[in-house]
Amino acid sequence: MACISVLQSTPTWLPFVAANAGNGAPRTGIVYTQVDVAYKKSVQATFGVKTLLEADFRENGNGVYEILFSAAELDTTGSFIYTVNSNGGLPIPALKQFIGQAFIQSSSQYTPGSIALSTNLLTGNLVNLRGYPLVGEGVSARVLSAPVVMGASPNIGGIGSDMISVVTDSSGFFALEVVQGAEVDIVIPIINYRRTLTVPANQTDKLFELP
Repeated sequence: MACISVLQSTPTWLPFVAANAGNGAPRTGIVYTQVDVAYKKSVQATFGVKTLLEADFRENGNGVYEILFSAAELDTTGSFIYTVNSNGGLPIPALKQFIGQAFIQSSSQYTPGSIALSTNLLTGNLVNLRGYPLVGEGVSARVLSAPVVMGASPNIGGIGSDMISVVTDSSGFFALEVVQGAEVDIVIPIINYRRTLTVPANQTDKLFELP
């Protein structure tokens, strides 16, 4: 579960990936009335229900959506966890529960000149020869050369040479977030997959469909 840094008391769009519970296939065409959203601030013991409005919900394609959380919902520093579940308004099959996490920082924790580079969510599914999901398998990306400077003024930053990685969920689904324009080496050991690519300037792409 990736953790996203957000600024305290600042309305922020947070992502969720919609996948069918049965086969993990990305789900498109969902509207705000078909999902239930709950969230928990760092000081809360239980989850609260978010009242979702049409203006708080948008689809980016390939099963990737975003939900707008208000300043009041993001008013407490520390961990912020949110869940998305389908409700009775969504035609079958139901969605796999999505759990997202953000870390809320106060303005004093942000240093002058903070930047925001655009990223691309690379998604895909891994299965075995029988078609069953491959669960808990690693998918990683590493910048090919360093130093790398990306972006345009005022959002210019140096990209570290560290590896980022995720593992597949119970449906064999993965979602790897990488900075747009970066030249990276993608490795999936379980299927002997390795390729070099320049991350497209899109919000999301299906990794195995990239040319």
